[in-house]
Amino acid sequence: MVLFGNGCGTAMAQAYACYYLPAVVMHVLVPKWIDVRHLPPQGKRNTDAWKDAKRSLVPVAIKAAVWKGVEELHRNGMGKLHDDGWSWIHAVLAWAALDLIHDTWFYWAHRLLHWRPLYKHVHYMHHESRTPNAFTGYSFHWIEALLVFLNEVTVIFLFPIHTEMHRAYHMFTTLIHIGGHVGYEVAPYIPSLGQCVMSALPGETPCKYLNTVLHHDMHHRYPSRHFSLYFTHWDHAMGTMHECYQEECRRIFEKPGKKPCPVQKIAHSASRRVGG
Repeated sequence: MVLFGNGCGTAMAQAYACYYLPAVVMHVLVPKWIDVRHLPPQGKRNTDAWKDAKRSLVPVAIKAAVWKGVEELHRNGMGKLHDDGWSWIHAVLAWAALDLIHDTWFYWAHRLLHWRPLYKHVHYMHHESRTPNAFTGYSFHWIEALLVFLNEVTVIFLFPIHTEMHRAYHMFTTLIHIGGHVGYEVAPYIPSLGQCVMSALPGETPCKYLNTVLHHDMHHRYPSRHFSLYFTHWDHAMGTMHECYQEECRRIFEKPGKKPCPVQKIAHSASRRVGG
């Protein structure tokens, strides 16, 4: 099946199917089929699902338009996308590079969106979902959509990427955004390259350098903490890790009955601040 180069209609169908079908599965079916680790606070996650699903319509269309734009750039000989053969080694290296670039772009774009003027007029929409659900992933302002998805254009000028990999990777990132908002813990079964590698190695679960659903869920409760996507190194380096995150992880993964970390004064003030 050819993913890339089939025009606007195909790009739209791919974008909407890749967002709404998995979101329905993760929001409705998985919690019924599997005994999942729900994240606090519980009981109110269905209230915003319909609103978030409607709000996601425009951002998903923008993502599809970005894909079509990338096709046109490639057709006109711009960028480093190619249709030549590729090896598994090249594919793994390119995927790892895309993970690092995407994570860095997301962290700093996210910090920018928490600059007070942008938060007040743009990013506030995403944070109206205080208890996220699977449809919250792309429930944001169209300006935020342009900023977040611009990296999908930027990467084609940085290093050679096969056209099919470019489309497949950015379909995959849609699943990551959905999974990061589902309201129950998915790690260590997040299908990112980093999670796959760390799951195969001995060590603590979850790895403290990789994101969990809890990591981003806490961002919706404490908006000045946790801006990253795949990894936590930027949050560690820039001082935006929540002080109770590791304890909350241990509570969820090792001792479900343990009382939550007592949130300190800094955490309470963080939940009220919009800057980061």
